[in-house]
Amino acid sequence: MTSIDNMSCLDVTLLERNYNKCVARTYLARKLFQEKSMNLNLPLHTRSIRFQLLLAVNLPLAVLATLFLVYDFRREISDRVVEKRIALDEEAKTMLPAVLQMRHHGKDSVQSYINTVCARMQDSDSPGHHIAVVFPEAMLQAEIHHRASPEMIQTLQQAAQSSTRRAYVGEQEIIVGNYGQDGTTIFVSETMERLRRSVWNDLGRQIVVFLILACVAAIVVNVVLLRFVTAPLRRLVNTVRDIAAGKLGSRAVAFSSAELRFLANEINQMSEALTAADRYRGLQMAKAREIQQHVLPDTQSIPGLTMASLFLPADEVGGDYYDVISLSDGTVLLCVADVTGHGVSAAMATVLLRSLLHTAAESLCCPREILDFVNRRFEEATLPGDFATVILVQIDVQSQRLEYASAGHETALLLSPDGERRALESTGLILGIDANATWESQEYDLVQGERLMLVTDGVTETHGPNGTLFGRDRLVELLESSSELSLNEVIDRIKHDLAAFQQEAVQHDDVTIVLAALDSHTSSYR
Repeated sequence: MTSIDNMSCLDVTLLERNYNKCVARTYLARKLFQEKSMNLNLPLHTRSIRFQLLLAVNLPLAVLATLFLVYDFRREISDRVVEKRIALDEEAKTMLPAVLQMRHHGKDSVQSYINTVCARMQDSDSPGHHIAVVFPEAMLQAEIHHRASPEMIQTLQQAAQSSTRRAYVGEQEIIVGNYGQDGTTIFVSETMERLRRSVWNDLGRQIVVFLILACVAAIVVNVVLLRFVTAPLRRLVNTVRDIAAGKLGSRAVAFSSAELRFLANEINQMSEALTAADRYRGLQMAKAREIQQHVLPDTQSIPGLTMASLFLPADEVGGDYYDVISLSDGTVLLCVADVTGHGVSAAMATVLLRSLLHTAAESLCCPREILDFVNRRFEEATLPGDFATVILVQIDVQSQRLEYASAGHETALLLSPDGERRALESTGLILGIDANATWESQEYDLVQGERLMLVTDGVTETHGPNGTLFGRDRLVELLESSSELSLNEVIDRIKHDLAAFQQEAVQHDDVTIVLAALDSHTSSYR
């Protein structure tokens, strides 16, 4: 094996080792990025901190407030009942001396007195007010409000004996006060309606105050969270999104709170790790690009041939490959190949393909036989799904003849000075599908001034901004209209037209063009 082939094997090993290191470091950095940024990508309005904090604070407060209001209502009812009972007892005690004095004037006097007292009590102030007097020999009730009945006397007596001093008359609950002396007892009662209504009114005012305070607290909490949590979080999210968009090295600003400062520091560390990984990847890709450029041939030093070429990888390195090899029989072998995909993995396959091609060219000269040799070893060395299209063109400068074999490659073109076109179409399967595949070779006589164009499909499939393709017809027309230009000038024009057609559209595939023509002095070699 020659020194250049030894270099090819070394290039393959170096490229593969650097690529594996690059992939491993980038994978770890991206995994760190995904772990750090996963939660920050959630929309802030979905179960936000504001919502959860307000729920965590207000829900217990609402439960406690409800329990407090229930307890306060019961306590207030109890206190009001005690106060009312004392007031009714005092009223009965106040009336007793007058009743005892009027007793000597007869029951009519007592009846008139309690009617008068009861009449002064308005339902708005003392709802259901009723007075009853029990003597040993008789029972009297106020008749002014038509509440007098034997059942009423019985209910008053039962209530006076109970600890709560309350009882029901029909559907109404009453509270009873009493006072007795010398066998005479006065009962004074009122319904609980006004008392309960008063307590309910107080409770309603407390609820309104509580709701106002809750709203104020919610507003304060929201304002505080918006300023000290939500706004900083959005800034952190924007930083993470900048990093995700490729702005590596973006840093989060410092915050006053310890938690947000901790999160910002973690994001900054993540950004630094991704930046370092990307920098390392860039160095490795630069090395890979240097290796790939190193193995490209010098098209200016081929005796008897004028050549020009264009190589534009879609990534830092490409999956296209072209070469010029001097064969042992004095002929020249032109090769253009296109490996599936682009980027580092495709570039590794092209280096392997180059090594196999140079090895085959040491002992073989026929394009068909070289393809047989390369295909068997390429199919064994590559993964399933890795394929390559290749066209090999053998040019005999002395006899001005051309022989080629094409493994599914883009159709090449021979264009004579008078405008005649000859297409060099595929003569067999692409490489890497079948180790036992075979190819045919075809031969052509070359005409002085005839130009050969070898391209990859990345040229014709260049996309414009509206999705249209550059197309083969446009390329052939461009070549025909440039017959007066040198090959290098033709390459420059093609490059310019491709860029103008593509505009801001992304380049999706590698672009390779090789132009060749016999020197004007070629006839002297014959």
